[in-house]
Amino acid sequence: MILDLSYLRYPLPTDISMLYESGRFEEMNRLIDLNLARPQLPDALKKRLEFLHYCAEDTLEAYQLTSEQAFDNARMRIPDLTREEFHALRDDRTLDWRYIEGRRFYRNNCISNLLRTRRSDALREKGTLILQEETNETAARDNLIKTLKESGRVRYSAKLRESISISSDRLTPGETLRIWLPLPVSDPPVLTSRILATSHEPVQISPENAPQRTAYFEVPYEKGVTVYATLACETEMTYRKPDPARATGELPAGDVTEQDLAQVEPHIVFAPYLKALTAEIVGDTDNPIVKARRIYDFITTKGTYRFMPSYRSIPDIVGYFCANLRGDCGVQALTFITMCRCCGVPARWQSGLYTAPTSCGMHDWAMFYAAPYGWLHADCSFGGSAYRNGSEERRDFYFGNLDPWRLPFTSRFQYQFTPPTRFMRSDPYDNQVGEAETLSRRLLGDEVDTSHDLLSGTLLH
Repeated sequence: MILDLSYLRYPLPTDISMLYESGRFEEMNRLIDLNLARPQLPDALKKRLEFLHYCAEDTLEAYQLTSEQAFDNARMRIPDLTREEFHALRDDRTLDWRYIEGRRFYRNNCISNLLRTRRSDALREKGTLILQEETNETAARDNLIKTLKESGRVRYSAKLRESISISSDRLTPGETLRIWLPLPVSDPPVLTSRILATSHEPVQISPENAPQRTAYFEVPYEKGVTVYATLACETEMTYRKPDPARATGELPAGDVTEQDLAQVEPHIVFAPYLKALTAEIVGDTDNPIVKARRIYDFITTKGTYRFMPSYRSIPDIVGYFCANLRGDCGVQALTFITMCRCCGVPARWQSGLYTAPTSCGMHDWAMFYAAPYGWLHADCSFGGSAYRNGSEERRDFYFGNLDPWRLPFTSRFQYQFTPPTRFMRSDPYDNQVGEAETLSRRLLGDEVDTSHDLLSGTLLH
């Protein structure tokens, strides 16, 4: 079941909107509570105002560096950085910031983002170990792509452990915790997956075809309690090079559903600017592979990777990318999906873990449908990275293919768990690290620690 968050597109009262945009959250929260107490307030607007509390909370957590702290952090990584250069990076939107209570605050990881996306500045950073590690991983990935192209098919076996730990002085020992750990979905590239061990007996395990599959636990609270699952998975990637000359435009009912072309408020929406931009990018072609490729080319060559605050704090994720031409892997994937659907190309979401032997982390990507190939993958984030590093061959690969180091936990965006949560999730759209709540409230960010560790990873020939 899709989570109904359509109310995020409802207009806010003017005074509250101005306070939110200017970062005056203390006064905004006071006015929200005042409005919520009014009996004439429509229920739809209540939901919109209540959600704004979460947005403010997420923003305050993400933007904590003062201007001086951000500059000092930058100088620690790039000792010869001048203040003029710092301001230039701010003004060209490389360093993400916003006003909060009348002061400019920067994203906590804005300097890490700078060093990830600007190689010239990364080369100025003290030491070259990080760059060497990235070079080694890129070389390993390129070798794997070469193997996949030559053999046509590669399998990968991985074992990993994921966990959620709860520690809080605001909880009562013995009260019930409700915890969801993500599990691999049954969609490609997953061949098999199984649970090897768990810390506690699951109350419920979602069916394999669940769009956001989980193992659900109910555990009595004690400080530091950890719920974990150890998983064994096997994935398989088959190399395909989509040829526009072979495209048929067919949409077989068994392969494509209405959901694959549908709008899903608040983010997958064919808004006027999105429609105009998509039409400008796609042009007058009717070929689905050409359409998808032109959208992919636009995002990978015109967009810039940016670390993002919680998606919960962004009222229009796709609109954000279209207006700013920046965003992380999920923002880029969702933009690709929305544009594809807008011009009649079926598209889906996938997300989970990137499980390379030397690096295990969260990642999002997309799928699109083109007969006679069926469902193909597209990774705009990895494609954009290849473009920035001058590797057109790698960028071309990620249109239609993935490396086999992928483990999807989610096959649909913005779906409810089974069983559903009682309260607002920390991420209502996706699920890569799991969620936790009690019977009476949601848990705050400082009460929950999540982790995922790759225990082993082996290529199978």
